[in-house]
Amino acid sequence: MRADALKNRQRLIEATVELVLEVGGEPARDTIAGRAGVGIGTLYRHFPDRQSLLHAAVRHVLEKSIGAGEALAETVPDGVDALRQYMHVALDSGIGVVNILHPLLERPEWPDLRTRATVLMKSIVGRAVREGPLRKDLSERDIVFALTRFARPLAVGLPPEEERSLAHRHLDFYLDGLCAHRSH
Repeated sequence: MRADALKNRQRLIEATVELVLEVGGEPARDTIAGRAGVGIGTLYRHFPDRQSLLHAAVRHVLEKSIGAGEALAETVPDGVDALRQYMHVALDSGIGVVNILHPLLERPEWPDLRTRATVLMKSIVGRAVREGPLRKDLSERDIVFALTRFARPLAVGLPPEEERSLAHRHLDFYLDGLCAHRSH
């Protein structure tokens, strides 16, 4: 694929992620094309049907957040800090898209990403629990579902920047609360 075509494809995926998080659902294709700065024909050339676009958006977000988490797990020396940084990066990567689009997907299957995500979550959460003041009964599932809640847009019409700022703030409250539980 030519460099300009790859760039257009990437812009379409990123515009889809942005708009899904803004509207809390599936945006119109012409809106996606407009946000990406391309014509509707370009969108259809890259994504001939709705499912291919939605799958590409979810896969993009998963790859981005898992990759960032893997890097943090290897480089951040403190387990709780690695978990905190991963959760914030996942929010910024648009992880909320997964939860919003999942019900719209005919076959939400990514065995390669599921395996990587499972390994990452077991590693990062297990390490944080072992090394830090976190509750010892905290599980990977707890973190995944908490992150899912923080990542969902609120239905009150806040600007996207304010939505994200609140999600980050509430995420810190959550993690601080999990740490405070053990320190008392």
